[in-house]
Amino acid sequence: MNKNYKICVLGGGSFGTVLANLAASKGHDVSLWVKDSDKALRINSESRNTEYHPELKLSNNIIASEKLEEIIPESEIIFVATPSKIINDVLDRLSDFSMDNKMIISCTKGINEKPFMTMSETIEKHFNNSSIKVGVLSGPNLAREIADEKVAGTVIASKHADLCHLGREILSSSTFKIYTSADTQGIELAGALKNIYAIISGYCHSLDVGENAIGLILTRSMAEMSNFAVSKGQIQLLF
Repeated sequence: MNKNYKICVLGGGSFGTVLANLAASKGHDVSLWVKDSDKALRINSESRNTEYHPELKLSNNIIASEKLEEIIPESEIIFVATPSKIINDVLDRLSDFSMDNKMIISCTKGINEKPFMTMSETIEKHFNNSSIKVGVLSGPNLAREIADEKVAGTVIASKHADLCHLGREILSSSTFKIYTSADTQGIELAGALKNIYAIISGYCHSLDVGENAIGLILTRSMAEMSNFAVSKGQIQLLF
């Protein structure tokens, strides 16, 4: 890939910081949106996010800012890495800018309750703009391990194949493997639901219930995930 893209990562938390550094390390101009000016100043002056991954030296291609007006207009690709509980507020703020022809990749796991919508569906409905291409990034991704360059994998899903391929080119590395899919909703449902089952499994481990019980919980969790996904229109074979 010869072109350097102007990229925005919304959310200067653990995962957003790592994503920004992956893209910037490949030569792209990355803007990292953070919550306040003090945090932006610290990141820009120290090339580190001292709140998350203080040991990780950030690429010089990253510029942090709390001002969306300095970031969004020039951005070609936007990675949304904010908590799901504030996604609607973030989208409202983005509505102040022209979003025509931008690519938006949600990295936020979660589901809007009322009405029931995944994060990518929420983004598409909010903007209702056919020129915007929306996708999702989801996988078993611990930001700490990715920052340490331990082998990890993820999926970028979208009905737009060019978004999937571009996202893979921007973020992939020798240790961060990216796969693509057209099944956006399926990837999001699996990503959100597995967090619930991970919490249950961890709690049961702490109670020392035994491997038989843990195995039962995992198999029943997978069955429940499949039934739930099918009820939302997914193909059972995929789950």
